[in-house]
Amino acid sequence: MMRTEINLLLTALYSGKISKELFLREYFKDIHKSDEYVLNLIQKGIENKSDSEIEEAIVLICTGSFSKPYFVVQLCELLQLPWHFKHEDIAMLLKDIADPSTVDCLYKASELKFDYLNYDDSYQFARKCIKALSAISDESSIEKLKLLAISKTKRIREYAKKELQYKGLI
Repeated sequence: MMRTEINLLLTALYSGKISKELFLREYFKDIHKSDEYVLNLIQKGIENKSDSEIEEAIVLICTGSFSKPYFVVQLCELLQLPWHFKHEDIAMLLKDIADPSTVDCLYKASELKFDYLNYDDSYQFARKCIKALSAISDESSIEKLKLLAISKTKRIREYAKKELQYKGLI
């Protein structure tokens, strides 16, 4: 499928003009739908530093038609890379997966600042990373939340404390 066709499909999906089901049917009309296809798309996107390929892969994963845990390693890698624009979506995918192996990447990402998010003084990306850590809810993630609860950044501190309070840990 050509980039123009993919962009039109993505635009139609984002605007609500087509359903996820129709998006997937059109997207995969000439391609075998599989986790491996999406994984290859991510790997190609990373190699090419292509934000459009990463967006495409993340949208595909978010449709719910693929095994989210299959992509944990790549999602953690993408969470640290500054050249794409899907960090918040990736944090939410990792929250859904709630895999203990993602604790360190979520903790590191919670204090990253990306140029395209400079406008966001409410730290929503960090908040989503903190929510993902909270969803994991094991000893390691709780320790990272406690560290974030003493962050130099007020909003990050507040979000982490809120999660710890919700769990009855402070």
